[in-house]
Amino acid sequence: MKHILIIGSANADYVIHTDRLPRLGETLPGRDFSVNIGGKGLNQAIAVQKLGGQAAFLGAVGHDMNGALLLKAMADQSISFHGICSDKESTGIALITVVKGDNCILLHPGANSCMRAEVIQEKKELIENAAAAIFQLEIPPEAVMEGIRIAHTAGVPVYLNPAPARDLPENIYPLIDYLIPNEHEAAALSGVEAETEEGCRENIRFFREKGVKNVLITRGEKGCAYHEEKAVHFCPAVKTTPVDTTSAGDTFIGAFCVQMLAGRNIHEAVKYACRAAAITVSRPGAAASIPTADEI
Repeated sequence: MKHILIIGSANADYVIHTDRLPRLGETLPGRDFSVNIGGKGLNQAIAVQKLGGQAAFLGAVGHDMNGALLLKAMADQSISFHGICSDKESTGIALITVVKGDNCILLHPGANSCMRAEVIQEKKELIENAAAAIFQLEIPPEAVMEGIRIAHTAGVPVYLNPAPARDLPENIYPLIDYLIPNEHEAAALSGVEAETEEGCRENIRFFREKGVKNVLITRGEKGCAYHEEKAVHFCPAVKTTPVDTTSAGDTFIGAFCVQMLAGRNIHEAVKYACRAAAITVSRPGAAASIPTADEI
């Protein structure tokens, strides 16, 4: 089986739950503190692996306790690691506060900042031999753009989750096979709100006119907006009681990519990915909350 290559971030997630966010200068009690596997790149790699794909991960960790934690997690999941263990930078950290099932996050990139274009160039053959390449924007943009160019030139399908949202070079859009933002990321890139169905249609039209082949907008509890040719479709979310939304989007992307490579049509793949994301939000944690194919 050809590997699905995920190029992106790896973090240790420091998670705490509370009833509301503190005001500036205020201290509030928290509960259920945990240190979890995280980073959008590593979350998506774990989703791919749990849901039936063969994941390879290209990223960076530090030579520290958190780096050892992440490397062990990859080994335990049979994810092949092709990245950097930095002596100069600590492993990336995400500070996640969960409030009534939703979350806000502060990121320290740490070793993720070591992912430069020259690192991607060194792994050119790994990218060219992948079944698909999945990217996010939690590593330096120069590395992402170089990876996208290599993958596109080799005919490897490119999946981009533009998170956190930042301006993309105009010449990158035509190289993207699947652009998968959430509503907020889509609006940040297009300048058009995407919370309504009409807003989703306008966003899909915007990105397609820039040359993106396929656009999917994840909408949380409202499901997903996507298109087939010129027709825009809306797949509802599976109703669930949210516990922690961390990594729901990452689960969606991993599930969708695995299903598309398995030969499903886009409608089947989106429906499956929505089911996977619903399971993720129904329980705590990032990588730990990602379901297996059997659970779906």
